[in-house]
Amino acid sequence: MKKVIGFCLLAWMFLQSSGQAQSSPDPTRSGVNNEIPSSLVAALPSQPLTYGEPYRSSPTQQFVCNTGYSQKLCNEEMVVLRKALANYPVAQLGNWTWILVRSEDWKAIMRPRGLDPDSPAFTFYPKRETFIEEALVTQIPVRGSELLLKWSMSRGDLLDLAIRHELGHALCNDANERNADRVARLLEKRKPVSCEAKAEAKQKSGHQASLN
Repeated sequence: MKKVIGFCLLAWMFLQSSGQAQSSPDPTRSGVNNEIPSSLVAALPSQPLTYGEPYRSSPTQQFVCNTGYSQKLCNEEMVVLRKALANYPVAQLGNWTWILVRSEDWKAIMRPRGLDPDSPAFTFYPKRETFIEEALVTQIPVRGSELLLKWSMSRGDLLDLAIRHELGHALCNDANERNADRVARLLEKRKPVSCEAKAEAKQKSGHQASLN
């Protein structure tokens, strides 16, 4: 039986400032909010690639790494994420931030919020942010085995699925998991994205969607 996608759209818990550092010339810039654990504070902007970059990034797309990354590791892992994102119409999102989170911090972020720790991506629409777990872009032996057992997919395929599903939420501003799955399938087939939800029925503050 085909697994039901279990990625999460987080839409209430971070309505206060999420303490994220946007990409900027100052790699030490960071923000802190007392309601957000330190593991959610993004500290390092990913530096622009300087060699034959094969992908086109919108100037409105920001790429940052969660606290705990070195600048070198941030840059290396972000190359993988950017390359995967280049397959899809991320520029349609407008201003958006993509945040890599270390796998060792992921479960501590997800569990207190009642989210499935084996869902390796989630989107927080009010701040226009998508969080991606590190194990989707690099080999993390123990965590990689857990995700393989859960999803029965290679790391690359799971990253692709995560991006398509989160874009399903983000492009349509829709917390509904079925709708996100539908958009993910359209993206996989390279078909135009259509959003079924009406404007007044789209994402509202105070709404949290999660499927275990």
